[in-house]
Amino acid sequence: MANIPRHGPPGFCDAVAVVPRRLLPLVTGLGLAAATLAAYHGVLANDFVNYDDDLYLTKVDAVKSGLTLPGVGWAFTTFHGANWFPLTWLSWMLDAQLYGLSPRGFHATSLALHVANVLLALLAFTRLTGSLGVGAFTAGVFALHPLHVESVAWAAARKDVLSGFFWMLALIGYERWARRGASPLRGAAVALAFVCGLLAKPVVVALPCVLLLLDAWPLRRLEAEQGGWAPARVRRALLEKLPLLAIAALFSALVVVAQRAGGALPLEDIVPLAARVGNAVVAYATYLRRALLPNDLAVFYPHPGAALGIGPVAGAAAILLGVSALFWLQRRRRPELLVGWLWWGVVLAPAIGIVQVGQAAMADRYTYLAQSGLVLALAATAAPLAARSRPARLAAGALALAVLLALGVATAQQVRVWRSSQTLFEHALRVTRNNHVAHINLGLVRLESRDLRDAAVHLSAALRIAPGSAVAHALLGTVRFEQGRAAEAAAEFERALSAAGPGDDQATWFWGLAAAQLAVGQGPQAVASLERAVALQPGSAPLHAHLARALASQGRLADAIARLDEALRLEPGNPELTVLRAVLLERAGRTSEAIAAYREALRLGSQAPDLRNNLAFLLATTGSGDLAVVAEAVQLAEQAVAQLGENPVALATLATAYAAAGRSEEAARTAQRAIAVAESGGNAELAAQIRERLALYIE
Repeated sequence: MANIPRHGPPGFCDAVAVVPRRLLPLVTGLGLAAATLAAYHGVLANDFVNYDDDLYLTKVDAVKSGLTLPGVGWAFTTFHGANWFPLTWLSWMLDAQLYGLSPRGFHATSLALHVANVLLALLAFTRLTGSLGVGAFTAGVFALHPLHVESVAWAAARKDVLSGFFWMLALIGYERWARRGASPLRGAAVALAFVCGLLAKPVVVALPCVLLLLDAWPLRRLEAEQGGWAPARVRRALLEKLPLLAIAALFSALVVVAQRAGGALPLEDIVPLAARVGNAVVAYATYLRRALLPNDLAVFYPHPGAALGIGPVAGAAAILLGVSALFWLQRRRRPELLVGWLWWGVVLAPAIGIVQVGQAAMADRYTYLAQSGLVLALAATAAPLAARSRPARLAAGALALAVLLALGVATAQQVRVWRSSQTLFEHALRVTRNNHVAHINLGLVRLESRDLRDAAVHLSAALRIAPGSAVAHALLGTVRFEQGRAAEAAAEFERALSAAGPGDDQATWFWGLAAAQLAVGQGPQAVASLERAVALQPGSAPLHAHLARALASQGRLADAIARLDEALRLEPGNPELTVLRAVLLERAGRTSEAIAAYREALRLGSQAPDLRNNLAFLLATTGSGDLAVVAEAVQLAEQAVAQLGENPVALATLATAYAAAGRSEEAARTAQRAIAVAESGGNAELAAQIRERLALYIE
């Protein structure tokens, strides 16, 4: 087949007759790129959102550290987030290396990848069909359809646009392999693109099936010379796909392992198979409707579970069967219709919900690679009809441009929905019903902005919809704790832990429960809760430190110090943990060790407000006449007063240091200042203690 397109898009050649024919592909590509940037430019002003962006980006140390050798190893070995997509991890790490954690930088990379995918789609579909018009319209819908906004505007959905890049390369490579000769090098290039796509997101697992469909149309590699399919050619095409199918099977197994390890399959045991099948049928029909009328799009569509009635399922099934029958009957005259329909169905199949992943009924991002099959089929069917006359070409061209313009406007509006977590989930509540996830994430937004009352309203609403939501209970527990309602907070954390699944952060919830228990005087229970947290995350230094504090509150100083020793083993050189260890050593009467720990904390640069005061007091009271030690105590005490201001404890310590240095008059004056400040602050007990010391200074 010639490289020059047989005909342009309907009305296209008439509209741009002044452009030399050889430049039409370039002009078309530039136009599509410009249109894509115009529709999506608002994404650069968008923030990260609190739905998976934290899970994959802002709270992942390996990403925040940028592109490092240990990070590369981690990317290829982690099942973090119940997924395995090492190339996507590497792309995020590279963004962090280049931009830090700037949302603008991450969004710019995703947009650049989408623009690249649009241009590759133009090349792929033009080469496959031999029609620049068909390729341009298909790529234009791919570029501008609002269903694809989620994949581009959501930083956590980078895996869609990155895997799409390799998907398009694979299509281009396969067309060259099929038409110019099945050389090993071209075959290896297709396989490499496939593997890279799978390393970015396993959704491209359907590629071998799509390539087989392309063999039927437009490549027509399965036809016999006298018409119909040649069994030998079909067998050969199937055998050719076996290596790709083997790769697909391997990656599919890895995905299942990752999702089960991360607890991403909770509904598989909760929702009956019949209900999952019913939801899948309705989801297919809904994807089809939104392809034609992309309204009411949301980041999360709640799964109906067993509540889905037979009516919606029957109606959706009738639509799908009707379209399937129509395209089957047209398979000889219009094979592209059946090929495009099967492309769409096959690519959606892994995420359609028969094997339920997560809580959603469906997701817009799953259409990113699937929808082009439908558009390609319809465009290829319409192009010959529109090319029959000049008026038909002009009318079809005007209609195509109108469709793309409408899609572009809708996409620009949908991009604004992703401006922030608040705008995203407020929109979701407007266009969906019983959306507990939207309420949970809005509750988190309100909690982070300290609007505790509204946070409680949203989280309570989420629990009315989904009483078993562990996350909602845990967040409500945090809200109640911040409101000073510790007993209610403890009850919510206990409910969260009772409902927790394998993918939930139970260690953090045990930590929250312990804080609430301490607040209501349940010290032993708090210790037990923190011990459970540490057992779940033994490598967490903060959890060991919290357990140390709880143990210390129960007088178990030796156990507390041992926990801090473990925390410092995990985070050596942590100045805050070193200060806490020094405080506990001082309380345990291990004065020399406490002094050494305080000095180490100073060396590490700790800015703890009581550090200099505590060390000065120990040195002043244990200096035993060592002039250098006493001088150090005076210096530290003076620094503590400068740091803390007219603080009675710091002033009393300074008085003690002056006394140890033999500066009795200064000690007495400073002690009097400390007494005055303590009394003015209503602390009579401290004032009495300082007065007792003053008597010693006067003697």
